[in-house]
Amino acid sequence: MSATINNVIPFPLHRRREFHGCPNCGKRDDIWQIGRILWAYCESHEVRWVVADYEGVTRATINRREMCEGLQFLATFAEVSG
Repeated sequence: MSATINNVIPFPLHRRREFHGCPNCGKRDDIWQIGRILWAYCESHEVRWVVADYEGVTRATINRREMCEGLQFLATFAEVSG
């Protein structure tokens, strides 16, 4: 039996500063899950930040249509991290 290859690089949550809201105004408009990563965003300042990394998400549980919509929506937002 061959070993399962895992080529997923974990998101470095332990190195980031916690953002509970937009660094400019402190608000959060909503959140969007894209694959394993849960993103929060502020539309007024066009910024996004990582809220969580759901390691248990598998390819079979990902809704590809929603993921594509989220990628298109958040692509123009600047990522903020600490």
